[in-house]
Amino acid sequence: MEKIFPLPESKNEIMREEVINAYKKFVEQGIKSPDALDLDDPEVKEANELFYRWQTQEDTRAKGNEELSLRIHLAKTMLYVDAGFTDPNYLDEILKDWLVQDAQNAEKQNDNPARIETRKQLAEAMKKIRNLLKEQT
Repeated sequence: MEKIFPLPESKNEIMREEVINAYKKFVEQGIKSPDALDLDDPEVKEANELFYRWQTQEDTRAKGNEELSLRIHLAKTMLYVDAGFTDPNYLDEILKDWLVQDAQNAEKQNDNPARIETRKQLAEAMKKIRNLLKEQT
């Protein structure tokens, strides 16, 4: 009789790209803001559930690690943007509310290379959104 071993946890890991792809189909249908998603649509429910499971997985992974927690929060903040949602009001909210808050939480620590990298990633995210907003004007 063959023994069946459970898959290693890494095989069950949800990748951020999977979640992004789950939302890209809505962008391809012309939806420009995650706020415009039909929450009764089974595909939206499925994408939202995947997003929730991924967030929970990442929050668990970051527990007790401040730097990783900051980077995961940034990854969550940028997920819909990376999926292609381009509504100017939504992008403006991400830029002026969420990313500003993330930057405030990631105080400068010039003697901490990991923090310098986190702040660099935040600056790149802000630049990306500014460029997306410029493209729409």
